[in-house]
Amino acid sequence: MSTVTKLIGAALGAAVALSSVLTSSAMAQERDVKFILDFISLGRHAPWYVALGKGFYKEEGLNVSIIPSKGTADAIRSVVTGIADIGFIDIPSLVASGSAAGNMKIVAVNYQKPPYCVFSLDPGANVTEPKQLANLEFGSSTSSFLPRIVQAFMEMNGVDSKTLKVVNIDGSARVPMLAARKVASVDQFIMSEPAIRRAVTEAKPKCLFLGDYGLDIYSNSIGTTEEYLTKNPDVVKKFVRASLRGWQYALANPKEAAQIQIQYVKALNPDIVAEEVEILKRIAVTPEVEKKGFGTVSLDTMKRTVDFMNKNVDIPGEKLTAEQIWRPGFLPETPVLPK
Repeated sequence: MSTVTKLIGAALGAAVALSSVLTSSAMAQERDVKFILDFISLGRHAPWYVALGKGFYKEEGLNVSIIPSKGTADAIRSVVTGIADIGFIDIPSLVASGSAAGNMKIVAVNYQKPPYCVFSLDPGANVTEPKQLANLEFGSSTSSFLPRIVQAFMEMNGVDSKTLKVVNIDGSARVPMLAARKVASVDQFIMSEPAIRRAVTEAKPKCLFLGDYGLDIYSNSIGTTEEYLTKNPDVVKKFVRASLRGWQYALANPKEAAQIQIQYVKALNPDIVAEEVEILKRIAVTPEVEKKGFGTVSLDTMKRTVDFMNKNVDIPGEKLTAEQIWRPGFLPETPVLPK
């Protein structure tokens, strides 16, 4: 073997070794992030799985784990106690928690409109306007603040809120009870319509979407603790940027988003997932989002959200303010705009 050949071989060997070291170093620097949802994994959560499946988190040097929860209160509690690093946090639930969640900070808003619906059936109660909420039998949870939101909504629209007949029904039983006509209406998110439509075979589900009649407040958002933000500002910025890219891609490609999500949550029906993603556009894409990008936050709307909850729901301990819970500066410098 010639001297030149030996030198070339040595150089190639060194390059391979260096590449291996650099790869190992990059892997070692990848940050683990535990992200908790606001409920079990459903079609409405496809954007997060798209960010995971398309490698958007990996591109930011993040190793993200998506964790289901038992509900919004569980998600908030998990982030506050450190079980999860970042959560999909419902702002009304956060405000309703009062001082117990005072350490939580919101950095980006995903649901620009509240997803709340009063679902009924046609033929049946067929609730299509606020005035029909008077004397309505409403399946919800007496321990939840959602009936109070509906009642406040009624007063906003000139309807006597005292006439609403709240029936305490467990969340998993509400749709079956509606389908069996054992209750006239139930509270569900607007994204539940595809599943309700499949559960009800002899009637058409009707959604009275509160956002269409003056309820202009924020809902689910990206949140974490003050401590985590202070220690990991770059991690949070990277997570937000990658997540919003997931929202951008999923909402532009619902069917592909469904196929990506069912790789992680195999029990889901891809058709329902795709339909839920289509519905997400209604609460996630507003004129402001089209102009300023996904995740955008308006202090005025944040104040309106916080004030609405503080006024209409019994808050334990000290009431939170919009300035307390919102932390600006974590959205991408280049806005992630809808496609």
